[in-house]
Amino acid sequence: MNDQQPTETQPLEGTVVQAAQKATPATGASAIVLRADQDEFDHKQLSTLALISPGLAAAPRGHLAMFFHYCVRTGLDPFARQIYMIGRTNWKAAENPDEPDKTWTIQTGIDGFRTVAHRAAAKAEESISYEDTVYYDSEGKAHEVWLSKAYPAAVKVTVLRGAARFPFVARWDEFAPTYYDRKNSTYVVAKMWQQMPAHMLRKCAEAGSLRMAAPQDLSGVYVDEEMEQVDAEAVAGVAEDAAQRLRAAAGLEGGEQEGGAIDGTGEESADAPADRKERAKEKPAPKKRTQPRQEPEPAQAEETGANPPARKRAAPRKRTTPAKAPAAS
Repeated sequence: MNDQQPTETQPLEGTVVQAAQKATPATGASAIVLRADQDEFDHKQLSTLALISPGLAAAPRGHLAMFFHYCVRTGLDPFARQIYMIGRTNWKAAENPDEPDKTWTIQTGIDGFRTVAHRAAAKAEESISYEDTVYYDSEGKAHEVWLSKAYPAAVKVTVLRGAARFPFVARWDEFAPTYYDRKNSTYVVAKMWQQMPAHMLRKCAEAGSLRMAAPQDLSGVYVDEEMEQVDAEAVAGVAEDAAQRLRAAAGLEGGEQEGGAIDGTGEESADAPADRKERAKEKPAPKKRTQPRQEPEPAQAEETGANPPARKRAAPRKRTTPAKAPAAS
């Protein structure tokens, strides 16, 4: 009788399944680790993923199947937060009913990108290496090390796989996320990008270069730094949506009042509806008085032809002298 454990015919690639296969009887296999006989997440795994990323509880089954596929293909562990799927509000859905309410993106850290790229190169009996990183200022001058306090204009990272070169240039304007600061009424760069601008932009350039070097394994996967600008746009979209709802509740829309636009003087602009303009002409707004009104004097009233105001008749006064006594007969 053969006491050996049966081997799987089609094992899943990656460290997730390898950890399950190497589990000892003392520790036992994890209840949530991906198994070789799976083709999608089971109930326990989905419950655990929902705790890690609460938004996944509302993810469609098709997107969860896609996420499972990326976990298998990359070999990254979703339960160790090496790879995750994030849903973002799709602002195009407000204007196009055919657009989905959410868009789902597979993301990982730069370390996960490096792991997948090195693993893909090792399978092809190749190696991954890098050329020196190049930083560029706003005038296009190259720097080996970025020492300026100003933000770099661009960063170039070149990944070498075998004899092939894969250079990628990340521009600051294309990746740096900005948020609207209501206190100062201006857009500001995200905090981490202010503290480490060269480091954050370099990770975006490295991710793009690694994706070019290992497209089969990294296509459709993005590092967190690449998606921060999308998150900033989502925050701006939420703020704009809230502002529109407040304006609608107040009867305003885009600085306009219901029925016509109001200019800075409080009067209606030329693009207001015609019927509203006519009503405004028929009943002009009263002018404020700057001085108290004075009644015209009688002489002035005769000159101007105005009728003097009627005066109240004074009450008859009582006589204080006694009446004369009648004469004696």
